[in-house]
Amino acid sequence: MGIVAPLALIGLLFVPLIVAFYMLRLRRPQHQVSSTYLWQNLVRDVEANAPWQRLRRSLLLLLQLLLAVLLAVLVARPFAERPAALAHDLVLVVDASASMAATDEFPTRLAAAKRAAQEQIANVPAGGRVSVIAAAETAQLVANEATDRGRIARAIEAIEQSTGPGNLEDALKLAGKLAERTLGAEILVVTDDAGATVPNLRVSVPVKVVTVGRDRHNQAVAALAVRADPSGLKRTVFISVANYSDQEVTRRLQVLSDGTPVTARDLLLRPLSRADVVIDELPAGSRVVEARLAPPAEGDMAGPADRLALDDVAWAVVPPDRPRFVLYVGPGTTYIINALSFLPNVELYGTTAEGYAATAADPLFANYDLVVFDAFLPPTLPNKSILAFAPPRTSPLGEVVGPLEEVSLGTLPLDEPLLRGVDLTRLHILENNDRFRTQEMALPEWARAIIPGGDRPLLYSGLRDGLPTAVFAFDIHNSDLPLQIAWPILISNLAGELLGGNAAARDPLAPASPIEIPLPVGAVGVRVTLPDGSVEELAPGATGAASVTFVGTRQLGIYRAEPIADPDASPSPSLPPTPTSGPTPTSSPAGSPGASPTPNLVDATPDGPLLFAVDLFAPDESNIRPGDGARLSALGAGNGSEPPEQGTARDELWPLVAMLALAFLLIEWLVYERDGARRLLKGVRALVPGRLALPGRGRAG
Repeated sequence: MGIVAPLALIGLLFVPLIVAFYMLRLRRPQHQVSSTYLWQNLVRDVEANAPWQRLRRSLLLLLQLLLAVLLAVLVARPFAERPAALAHDLVLVVDASASMAATDEFPTRLAAAKRAAQEQIANVPAGGRVSVIAAAETAQLVANEATDRGRIARAIEAIEQSTGPGNLEDALKLAGKLAERTLGAEILVVTDDAGATVPNLRVSVPVKVVTVGRDRHNQAVAALAVRADPSGLKRTVFISVANYSDQEVTRRLQVLSDGTPVTARDLLLRPLSRADVVIDELPAGSRVVEARLAPPAEGDMAGPADRLALDDVAWAVVPPDRPRFVLYVGPGTTYIINALSFLPNVELYGTTAEGYAATAADPLFANYDLVVFDAFLPPTLPNKSILAFAPPRTSPLGEVVGPLEEVSLGTLPLDEPLLRGVDLTRLHILENNDRFRTQEMALPEWARAIIPGGDRPLLYSGLRDGLPTAVFAFDIHNSDLPLQIAWPILISNLAGELLGGNAAARDPLAPASPIEIPLPVGAVGVRVTLPDGSVEELAPGATGAASVTFVGTRQLGIYRAEPIADPDASPSPSLPPTPTSGPTPTSSPAGSPGASPTPNLVDATPDGPLLFAVDLFAPDESNIRPGDGARLSALGAGNGSEPPEQGTARDELWPLVAMLALAFLLIEWLVYERDGARRLLKGVRALVPGRLALPGRGRAG
């Protein structure tokens, strides 16, 4: 037993002061007199009163003395000591991932984790140091070696709920580095231990785990995609709904287009299974598709309640319907022309290498969305998206080192979106010959390798000064790629990235993922409207930058990006009127002589603002089944490590003292105002009809 602030006991001096006030208080005896007339000339009665009186019994005096003692003890902060259960140096990790928003704990798992963390802090020895880490999308240190319990409590309460997968591995790495600074430190993790992924690391200090969460009942929109059919006339919606509960449930799936309901259906979901839904038709002009899970119609069997709301809704951006104009420049390779011609909403035009200069000088050249160079590069590259096949020389597209003597296919990246549905296991590329060559090209800094060829890329793609660009280092005549089913799929995937301007404008982003937003010519920045309606304005990091990076994607929903025009810039000259008649694409190859290099753009319309979606498609977060923490504890040091330094923990008694002080203050007020309290009680009784009989008393009747 001890006190934190012994100087506060000076407040006990108020006890004799209160007694003195009671002894000095004037007390006059009461007498009944017939008249006060003879008392009017009395001007002083001091002589009739003694300055000090004998102390009499008084309930008010006793209550005030007790209140003064309690207040002094309260300020002194008494405490009781006990053996500490945690080390003197503690690193606290609080899981704030999306699964911690589950409501099987009141009000959420994160709130329960904060309460558990506050309780555990009481087990730290007196004077112990505590570091607090929030494990959200990234590991964030919110308190470093704090000794003040109030500061530690505020740091814990300041941890915010994340909408994406938590990075517990990075949080444990950071915690391990912090704990290694002091001998005998340990790590305490407060988490629901949900999901199937176990951090792949080992820490050199003991790890203790406190788990929260009670059940696993959750359903989620696991996937949502909008794709165009080969004709380009329809948009098909693919939705996958997952049931992570071990019980059968019924949920209603609602599909909306730009906020307007399209369809709704009840789904019977088996335990630990998925149900796939395909909607074949969307209203014309749809921009955003939304899928929502809700309880079924009244009267249907629903099953246990859904505990996580973050994954009950998802959004997808519909690919634009306007036609895209592609210019092919080259000798007229049939494989390339056919693959591009069958893309939906794509109009293909062509010219030869000799005719490119005249085509580029035409004002209507600005309307092309993509330029394809086949074994040819002009002296100056256009400021457009480019797809290049076997570039003959070094250019901003990449450095040509020389002919690639040995062609070997490297390990393909498994998570590459451009290889989705593309099987290249049987791809063969022949050695160089006099006509068709495979170039040895260095991978530019702006690109990523799509098809690696040993140390050199065979296909790479990326943003070149903000312009989507892809380069084939080999001539397709020198391979069997055009003869495989993978060829049209690969060209379709490339066209989706090159023509879309940004892959994220079509495929949803994960929460907290960065996105490159193209910066149009003449714009000084980008204005991004978040799902909650707030607006952020971004400026390019360097003069002349072609894109800006946006990282504030923590909210789930649809984001809208619009360019900010330069108010001081003069209006740009408009293009000549687009011809309403003239040459149109024919069935002849686009690269053959006579094909029109100038498209008819009468019906072309701009896409408008860039839209992109942020969705929670994370099975490890939607699977909210809580664990016991054993697999996380196993990541810490074993019996051979240095035992944590133990000490004594303090349990402060001020809450109990404060409650007693408030109780005595209330009693003192009731005694002092007893007449008013009686009148108040009588008024309350008068307002209550049919007064209830007191316990132990009956009523005649």
